[in-house]
Amino acid sequence: MNLLPLLLSLLIQDPQATPEAPPAANMDAAAQATWDALSKATFAEAPVTAFDLKFHLRVRPDEIQSNDLTAHYRFLSPGFVRATLESGREHLRGPKGDYLIDGDEAFKLVGREAAEDKKQIDEAVGVARNFLALTDPARLKPSSVLPGATPLKLLPSALLERARGLNWITITTDGFHLLSSTEKLPEGAKRTQQALLGISTESSTLEIAVVLEETFGADGVRLRAPQHVLLDLQKTKELDNFQVPRHLRVHQLIPTEKAAKFRDRPTFELWLRGGTLRPQLSADAFLP
Repeated sequence: MNLLPLLLSLLIQDPQATPEAPPAANMDAAAQATWDALSKATFAEAPVTAFDLKFHLRVRPDEIQSNDLTAHYRFLSPGFVRATLESGREHLRGPKGDYLIDGDEAFKLVGREAAEDKKQIDEAVGVARNFLALTDPARLKPSSVLPGATPLKLLPSALLERARGLNWITITTDGFHLLSSTEKLPEGAKRTQQALLGISTESSTLEIAVVLEETFGADGVRLRAPQHVLLDLQKTKELDNFQVPRHLRVHQLIPTEKAAKFRDRPTFELWLRGGTLRPQLSADAFLP
């Protein structure tokens, strides 16, 4: 079973109800100080432009089933990716275009029949960019930094105690990559993206993030349901001078009778199994 499409589809949801977006503004001094401490705690002198990492993944399509797999991701900015499953099948985007590789055969993805595979490659690039955003949040470059309220009514019960002990800020950014980010916008339309960040008071590292993305037409009318994701960084480790998520849990927002709330059990979990953020990769590594 090829679980990669299912895995990638869990990075966003289309709920019937969503958390209210905080108001846009410029900066708040206390929130800015918290943001600066986060940036300093995770910042390395040279930005991450590539990585070569292995992950163990667990996907829960519902409350009963779970599926496990391993994946090897190689990424080179701005958008070359090679995602290899344990079966050996690969999705590849490189200087010669998009490919599906199965064993010794490489199939160039062109035409309408290749649309689904190309979408999966778009999503694989999004996974890579989101991992970089969590690894190097200083590069999110927010246009606003404000105080944030602890989202107790939205969070799973297991996260409530941790959440109460964090510093919360809200940032406006375009640095996260949700699946809706791959869709071409009509002329004049725009996306707005805000993230509620829960930051450790001891280490100033990111522990919890709720990312909300909305899409509006040129007339200001919302074009689609807001897209969002809850990211729970259970553990971090030092890797190449960065604090990287070693165990990442992704929760789905589900509607209830009164309001939406994130599901208690994570829909998707990722464990980092090793690799480097400073690989010697060139475009040749992304040839079929």
